[in-house]
Parts: sequence; C-alpha cells; structure tokens
Amino acid sequence: MGDKNDMEDMPGEEKKTWLGIVKESYQQQTSSVWTPEYTVHTMWGPFLVMGCVMLVLGGGLLYVQGGYNEVVWDYTDCCETGENTDRPKDSCKCSKVVNITKENNQAKWDRDILLYYELENFHQNHRQYADSRDDKQLNGDRLKSDGFPDLPFSDCEDPHNNDNSSGETLPIIPCGSIANSLFNDTVKLSFKKDNSNQWNPVSLLRTGIAMPFDKKRFNNPVEDSQLSTELEGKIAKPRDWTKQLWELDPDNPSNNGLENEDLIVWMRVSALANFRKLWRRVDHEDQKHTELKDGLNTAYPYKLEIEYNYDVSGFNGRKKVIIARDNEFGAKNTAMGWLAISAAIFFFSFGFLFSALTRLDQ
Repeated sequence: MGDKNDMEDMPGEEKKTWLGIVKESYQQQTSSVWTPEYTVHTMWGPFLVMGCVMLVLGGGLLYVQGGYNEVVWDYTDCCETGENTDRPKDSCKCSKVVNITKENNQAKWDRDILLYYELENFHQNHRQYADSRDDKQLNGDRLKSDGFPDLPFSDCEDPHNNDNSSGETLPIIPCGSIANSLFNDTVKLSFKKDNSNQWNPVSLLRTGIAMPFDKKRFNNPVEDSQLSTELEGKIAKPRDWTKQLWELDPDNPSNNGLENEDLIVWMRVSALANFRKLWRRVDHEDQKHTELKDGLNTAYPYKLEIEYNYDVSGFNGRKKVIIARDNEFGAKNTAMGWLAISAAIFFFSFGFLFSALTRLDQ
C-alpha cells in the first residue's frame, strides 16, 4: 500500500493549502502520436528521394554557375626574366593579350563584366590573423576626448602604433595583420578596334565591389573630404603599406580612407586558403566607348596590364586575375555543383544498400 502522502498527491485529488487555496494535482493526459521508425525498412525510400533531389540540384548548379565564361591569367612569375628565379620584391609591370573567345561561348560576354583577383595558399582563416583587427577603430569610433583617433584595441597585432619624428606615439589606422597585408596590385584593361594599332583603356569602376552590409561597418573618423588635413601627423599607416590611408582613392572622397571598398573587400576574410575577391567592375555606361555598353565585344582583342606590387613568395602563393561575367550566383564556380552531386552519390549508395537489406529480410 502506498504512503499517506502518496495518496494525497494522487492525480485528480483536490487539497487545500494552509492559505485555504484549492489546488488540483497535475493529471497526465494520453494522446496518440506518430513516432517515426528509423530503420533500413523505412529509410531506403527517403534516401533515394534525397539522392534524386541533390542530383538535380547539382546538375543545375553545374549548368548555371559552371557554364559562365571566364579568362584566367596566372601572373605570379610574369616579372621573372632570364636567369632570375627570385620573385620580384619591387614593383614591376606585366601585360598580356587575352583571347576572350577561346574555350568560351562568344554569345555569353554580355554585361556585367567583373574582374577578380585570386590568391592561392594564403590562409586568411588563421585564428590569430582573423582576430587581428579593431572593429571599433574600423567603424570610426576609436577616438580620444579631443575627437582624434586613439590607440587601437589590444586585439590588433603588435606593433599597433608607431612613433613619428617628434617621438609622439601615433595609432596605426587600420591596425592589425589583415589590414597590413592588404592586396595592392593594380590592374588595367584595354581593347583594340579593328584596323587600329592603338589600345583603348576600358573604364573600370572601383566602387560597387563591397557588400552593402560590410560597408556600414567601415567609417572614417573625420569627414571624408578632410582626411589628409585632419589626420596627417596624427595617425600612422600600416608598416607594409606604401600609401597613406587618405591616398587609397584620392579622386573619390567617398571611397577613400577606411571607407575604401578595396580595403573593405580584403577585410572580409576567406574561409579557404585559395580564394577570389572582387577587384573591379567594367563601366558599361562609359560614353567614350559605347561599343562596350552591352558587354565585351568578342571581335576585339583585349589586354590586361598588372602593376606587380604584392609579393607572394613568403607563403609560396600564386596570383591570378580573372575576367568573368556576373550572374545571380556570383562568379564561375563548379564547387557547389560537385558538392551536391557528391551528396547525391552518398544518398543513392545508402538508399540502394538499405533497399537490398530490406529485400533480404523479406
């Protein structure tokens, strides 16, 4: 027999507390529910269905995202001449005439045309590298009481400040390893019309290459038009930069300083060691060359010119420039398609295995 206390707490029994409030014990309700059974007899069908879905998805991605035109030029060793096998430490210039129709569909060079740079064997995903930044500084909020930039947060890799000629300690803006390793090669694109020996420069846009929500996180500490006058002598540039902060794009104040889109694109670290980042956009609205308003004219030869500044020998890297056509999924990329097909193979394999085991049990 149960205890007296157990009897008092039986479901449905009413009882009074010392306050005189009537309480009713909780009653467990029972209801019919469906519980799935995860066995080989029940899961072979869903696995085959998922395999079909992933196969269709992978084929679609390969057709849509892998079928776009692109021209790739690996210019890592373009400055090596003769018996010189050392990669360049100083700036040099390289050029190459590219054939945009070779191994590409001539009808698919319509606008918009983008230029990417690609780095290989560069691990931006290293934890110490990725953490070496000061987001408050990049947002323009790391200020002293007088309104001028203050020393950065300790997350930035040392040395994060620099002594000028007067001995005063100046904050480096932007600080950290990511900003210090900013990609600084420059690219030019030109074309030559029929029966002409003159190369005509293609207008390349330096804006519209960064994601809108990334741009909101980068702000100059002073007015865009007063960067040089307000900050000169009060901040220092990263130790490996050849330009001051206000010299990143002096022709466009809204794309200068911490709001420079080349800097913003670089500061979004890549998850992989081999990555591409958007470099330039072809200006199809340029009135000087209306023949490019609908895309690249496949009847013209094109020439890429690179000012080689970025040394990749320290990490055994490679550098490439890519001319590609814009699409809804970004640049040409077959990785997602093959990943989906790999998943389809996985589902099909286990689906047929489960089906065979089910037949053996019957």
